[in-house]
Amino acid sequence: MKRLIAVIIVGTILISAGIVLAAGLKIGYVDVASVFDKYSGTAAAKLVLEKEIKAKQDTIQQMSEAVKKLRESLDQTGGTLSLEDKKIKALEIDRQALELQKFTEESENELSRKEANYTQDILAKIHAAVQKVGKEKGFSLVLDKNSVIFGIDSWNITENVLKTLEGGVLPLSSPTTGYLPNPDQEPLPSKGADSSPYNLNIKED
Repeated sequence: MKRLIAVIIVGTILISAGIVLAAGLKIGYVDVASVFDKYSGTAAAKLVLEKEIKAKQDTIQQMSEAVKKLRESLDQTGGTLSLEDKKIKALEIDRQALELQKFTEESENELSRKEANYTQDILAKIHAAVQKVGKEKGFSLVLDKNSVIFGIDSWNITENVLKTLEGGVLPLSSPTTGYLPNPDQEPLPSKGADSSPYNLNIKED
C-alpha cells in the first residue's frame, strides 16, 4: 500500500513538472517561516516588546503588592477600627483591585496588538523581498515551502530573500519606515494569532 502511494505521489510530481515546463513557467519557493525567524527586524521587534512586557510586569507587581498590603493592614487592625473605617478601607481595597485587573487586561490587549502589528510589518517586508528576488531571477511564480512537496535547490530562494531583507529598505506601501512599525496603529483583520505560523515568541518572566 505504501509503495503504491509513493508511486502515485512521484507520478503526480512528474506530471505536474511536465505541465509547468510545457507552459514555460519558472517556479521558485521560499521558506517564509525561516526568513521570519532569522531576519534581524524580527529580533529587533522582539527586543522592544520584551522591554515593554517587563515594564508592564513591574507595574502589575507594584500594584499587586499595594493591594496585598492594604488587605494585610485591614486584617491586622480590623479589630480596632470602627465599622465606618472598615468600610472605607474595604472600598479602597476593592477600588485598587479593580484598577489592577483593568490595567492587566488592557496591558495584555495592548501588547497583543503591538505584536500583531510588528508581525504584519515584518511579513510585508518579506513579501516585498520575495517579489523583488522573484522578478530579478525571472520566476513566474514563487511558493511558500510549506506548499511544496518537492523542489530542487536551485528553485529555493530563501537565502536570497533574507539577504535582500538585510541589504536595505524595500519599497513598501506601508505607513512605517525602518524595521519597526507603529505599534499603536490598529492591525489589519486576521484569522487570529493561533492560526498563524509566524509569531515573535516573546519571553515572559
